[in-house]
Amino acid sequence: MKTKLKIADANKRTLLAAPMLAAAIIYSAQANATTISQTLGGVDFMSGTKVGAGTFNTTSAGEPPPFNAFIGSDVSGPNFSASWTFSYGAIADTITGATLEIGLLDADSSAAPGNTVSSYTISVGSNVVDLTALLNTAMEADAGLNSYEYWDTITLPSSAFSLLAGGMPTVSLTLQGPGLGVLPGTTTYNGAALDFSTITIDTVGAATPLPATLPLFATGLGGLGLLGWRRKRKARAVA
Repeated sequence: MKTKLKIADANKRTLLAAPMLAAAIIYSAQANATTISQTLGGVDFMSGTKVGAGTFNTTSAGEPPPFNAFIGSDVSGPNFSASWTFSYGAIADTITGATLEIGLLDADSSAAPGNTVSSYTISVGSNVVDLTALLNTAMEADAGLNSYEYWDTITLPSSAFSLLAGGMPTVSLTLQGPGLGVLPGTTTYNGAALDFSTITIDTVGAATPLPATLPLFATGLGGLGLLGWRRKRKARAVA
């Protein structure tokens, strides 16, 4: 009876300790995941909001260019064209994913024929990654009505990760006609206003090292389990 009780106690201790060991190993093996996000411009209007050019200019006055004023004109030109540079510091960890979002007013995307985006790139020096097709696809899914702001997010390809690592990528956007004027019909040019732009980068660092005591704990737990097995085997032999 005593032998069976000791075996039961040993098995119980093993069962209680095993989950703790497993959790510790899983926790220690997890990499250090981090998300870096930076927004330029002041997110002044919600997506799907109708905003006149004058209202935009008044609300955004004082923000850094190109987020402070309407650029270009649907009627007289030129087309909207602007560049902006993020500055969030160099990234030493491995980049696993990234997105780029913009809030653009009066881009006249899907409501006007053809593609609205002439060029959309992210670059560092002479290294350039073309994002034009990605943004055109995203913007064509909007209602694209005249004088409305829409937010569009694209997932950056892995080819852009090396540009992000330096911490100062430049984004450039140029639109093209036809646009939509106040009166029915299309216009030759396509002016617009950039409300904001947000870059979000997911990274992962090196895994956390196992605590120095964990291997000893694992060894002790294994010995405990072996001892319980031997006692159980001996008890069966006696019986």
